[in-house]
Amino acid sequence: MTELDWREQVGKLLGRAERLEPGEAKVMALEEAARLADAHGDVPLAFEVRDALIDAATFGGFPDRALVAFAWCRGQQQRDPERFSPEPLLWKQKWVVGRLDEFPHISRKQIEGALDDVEQCFAKAGAGRRAVLKLRYQAARDMGDDAAAESFWAQWVKEPRDHLTDCRACELDDELDHHIDRGEYAVALEKARPLLEGRSTCAEVPHLTLGSVLYPLFKLGRLEQARDSHLRGYELVQRNREFLATLGEHLEFLALTGNVERGLKLFARHVGWALEHSSHRDRFTFYTASLALMEQALAEGHERVTLSLPRTFTFYSPGEEYETRTLRGWLASQAEGIAAKFDARNGTDRFHKLLARARQLGTEVVPFPIEAPILPSPSGRGTG
Repeated sequence: MTELDWREQVGKLLGRAERLEPGEAKVMALEEAARLADAHGDVPLAFEVRDALIDAATFGGFPDRALVAFAWCRGQQQRDPERFSPEPLLWKQKWVVGRLDEFPHISRKQIEGALDDVEQCFAKAGAGRRAVLKLRYQAARDMGDDAAAESFWAQWVKEPRDHLTDCRACELDDELDHHIDRGEYAVALEKARPLLEGRSTCAEVPHLTLGSVLYPLFKLGRLEQARDSHLRGYELVQRNREFLATLGEHLEFLALTGNVERGLKLFARHVGWALEHSSHRDRFTFYTASLALMEQALAEGHERVTLSLPRTFTFYSPGEEYETRTLRGWLASQAEGIAAKFDARNGTDRFHKLLARARQLGTEVVPFPIEAPILPSPSGRGTG
């Protein structure tokens, strides 16, 4: 392949990626472009392509591939800081480091080292500590270190904003977790108003927010608003595997309101993402919500269900008939396995507590039928 040929091919791949929606095809196009640049020794072009790949993988549901691309770019930047300025990578460093705790094989020591690195890099760029304090709060919360999470929360929300602070919409959305964890549902919903009303938005907001508010709305008895948030929110997230955990929040809401048939359709449509998703945390959220759904299905007498599940599913049946107890057992096993890995890494019982919570959701069910049809997914059979 001549230089003109391979560069033309890279250009075509980049153009294709730009036209594609977030997802694996977009990531694969950029990975192929990076391989071509590598094969021909064009480091600057390989850097440029991987810079785009970090974005595509982060917002398309492939955090592991974003991490690999970022590590390569960071290595090049450290080897040749004159050619590759550190500034453009700083924003992406937040994205990548903020996802590290989702992988139980990454140790707490490694996560802490990565957070220290963020703090040092941001200080060199003249930024304050607000961004890294948010990352530290989120990591501590995710790992069940409640005392550290409380401390970092108090520092984060008081620290001045700067040029590397996340946008106000993202920060507001992240603040909701703290209030929901504490059962401050009314506070969370009031804080979410600018996001829900469209006065403050971002690439993943209100997509994430509409899932986060479902349980608070349910607990406060605002079921009509919860239904509307589900319908609006699901439409926003159904096409992108990056929102697997948010889809879990929608499944949980459907279980809590007795909308089993609707929940089973959504489970079948998206379980394929969970089977292959690299984020163990997001898979756990989806599995525990699905477990609550199967418990509710059994409570309503659905001993067998008809589901169009992917061929990669362990108990795949060409006839699309499944024993609900078998599905429940499989989901419980998957969730338990992930919880054990996280709690061993974290040195806490946070994930087993979350699993126990999912098992108890049946005691909170308030029937509230949702009559709106589920629109076909863009791929026809289902996004799973």
